[in-house]
Amino acid sequence: MNIAYFRKSSRGAAETLAALKNSAGKAGFTLGGETVLNKGTTTVLNACRPEWAETVAAADPALLGLLPCSVMVIEKEGVVSVGAALPAVLADAVASGELKSLAVRAEKTLRGVVEQAAGVGPLKPMKLKLYSTHSCPYCKMEKAWLDERKTPHELVYVDDDQKEAESLVRRSGQMGVPVTEVIYGDDESEFVIGFDRPKLEAIVAEM
Repeated sequence: MNIAYFRKSSRGAAETLAALKNSAGKAGFTLGGETVLNKGTTTVLNACRPEWAETVAAADPALLGLLPCSVMVIEKEGVVSVGAALPAVLADAVASGELKSLAVRAEKTLRGVVEQAAGVGPLKPMKLKLYSTHSCPYCKMEKAWLDERKTPHELVYVDDDQKEAESLVRRSGQMGVPVTEVIYGDDESEFVIGFDRPKLEAIVAEM
């Protein structure tokens, strides 16, 4: 489960923050205050989409705290990055199809806001790596789903390969399967935990 999305900016910190406000505003976010942290090297911008909050509140007000409402610009060792928390936690916490669908849409929007602020293009998924065991039923379901869509992927049985199993736990923090590693064109990667069909559908559509 990925809980944040950060990209290296092609701009300076002040210009990135200005671009962030512009891109968030155009994407329908209501902008609030700013909080400056770490001796001025980090700026957290409060930015929320009211209709997202209304949807979550109508379903279960207790889940509102899981809805991302901030974006940040960080400068460290001369490198400026911009990023946001992602609604992966929200999607993972609910059974509601409506809220899961909202989480997928919200993630796509947040990624777009971050990319526009950073002045970079979207990451392009190049390869999927499905971590499985021979006995995992959900792994078999995901494998069949990928095959049905003729989606290129590598299948790794962690019960046959101790080194791969240890690497998966170290990098993803997950002990169970299925876990799908999404490998992007610039060698960045992220992990999709479980057979998360809405999330995988969005990724496969970009391949």
